[in-house]
Amino acid sequence: MRISRSASLVVILICALGVLQAESFRVRSITPVSVSSQHSEGSTVELGYNDAIAISLDKPPLFLKGLEVEVKIPRDLSSFRNSMAWGLYRSISPNPAPSIIDYQGEQISLQPLPSRLSFVLQIPLRKGHGLKDSPYSTVITSIQSLNEPLIFRLLPIMKGLPESIETLKFTVRIKPLLADEGAFQLQIHWPEGKEKPVVVRIDEALIDKPSQLLFLAPGTHHLSIVSEDFRNEVRVFSVETARITEMVVELQDTVPRLFVSAPENTHILLDSVPLDLGKKGFPLEPGDHEIIFRVGDYELKRMITAEKGRDYTISMQIDLEVVESP
Repeated sequence: MRISRSASLVVILICALGVLQAESFRVRSITPVSVSSQHSEGSTVELGYNDAIAISLDKPPLFLKGLEVEVKIPRDLSSFRNSMAWGLYRSISPNPAPSIIDYQGEQISLQPLPSRLSFVLQIPLRKGHGLKDSPYSTVITSIQSLNEPLIFRLLPIMKGLPESIETLKFTVRIKPLLADEGAFQLQIHWPEGKEKPVVVRIDEALIDKPSQLLFLAPGTHHLSIVSEDFRNEVRVFSVETARITEMVVELQDTVPRLFVSAPENTHILLDSVPLDLGKKGFPLEPGDHEIIFRVGDYELKRMITAEKGRDYTISMQIDLEVVESP
């Protein structure tokens, strides 16, 4: 198949006028590629002289600040400098699919391939992306939407190219550019029927909506949950780049609790009421309490002053001490 002379002239005219508007175009083939922040190595595709890639993003597109398109140019193309171009398009119609070759889209950029063996194109996806042009990479000036696919295509812009150019293969790698951040997802569980306001801080900063996904710098962070109605909770957690750290905190009410450990066959009385050692944690009313341990004829008494929000553990141990006399 020969390259159409009229099609080449149209492309040349577009480049010369710098038209940035919706246009119709046809590709020889199109390859769908999905980009995810969880696969930082990206995807590699081989393209021919008039092929394209449809780039879509996993939902939700967390941690992405941009996309990178790295193109390796065949050495044989060096004899035909400025013979081909790359184009980037958005607002694509119809929805890209391998069975469709005719599209309409808004042209973001159309540039000749550079006269070297590779180049890198970076596409920002958010404000404050920090991407900058360099001798080896070009940054698209406009920020692109995360909610629609993009098409990256290769196309001829010179007439009279040999048929052998149809067999050339360009290696194109599409990969995510990750922001230096992770996320933290907090779930707070209240005692049944007792959901009341709490104050949540992370690294001493007040968090107004703690149930929402919070983006944080990688590293160690400190969580505190404070309330007059529940016990204060303090946690330390770590956040990794491009990862979500999840945490569930079960709030406890401020009723004091008593935990008891004693040998078998020990009878225990709390304020004259027998305790069931099969249970873990006995609720206490704030104030003074008497606990009695009885093993046979042996009895031991202790007093406990319980305060709100505190737990108490009493352990009874029976031991024998053997002393050797001289």
